[in-house]
Amino acid sequence: MDGKKIYDPIHGFIPVQPHLLSIIDTQEFQRLRDLKQLGATHYVFPSATHTRFEHSIGVSYLARKLMESLKTHQPSLNITERQIQLVEIAALIHDLGHGPFSHLFDSYVTKTNHEFRSIEIFKMMNEKYNFGYNKDDFDFM
Repeated sequence: MDGKKIYDPIHGFIPVQPHLLSIIDTQEFQRLRDLKQLGATHYVFPSATHTRFEHSIGVSYLARKLMESLKTHQPSLNITERQIQLVEIAALIHDLGHGPFSHLFDSYVTKTNHEFRSIEIFKMMNEKYNFGYNKDDFDFM
């Protein structure tokens, strides 16, 4: 592996491959470090402070594990490494569209949901950073 390992208190060291690092290392993804996973819950439960950033990395890791398990245990699905990577990316970016205070932002500030905003933000990132994903990739994600 030519990537990095990021330590997670739940999963231990998570291997992060270059195609994910290129997304993680953007301003758009780094802003997730400032967004609380549980919205305003930390005002009542001060230790509930994990972020969308660490959540997204964990979800991406679990998505890869799931896809690798499906590939191994259900070979008739003909899952490719490219499909695994696209699912892994979809999991990584699924919260890009979140605003402050989590789902309260969806309900009271905007008329769209964060999933829709996430893919739209990623499409803009794809152009800005020349990631090279195409319409078929976005449809699959």
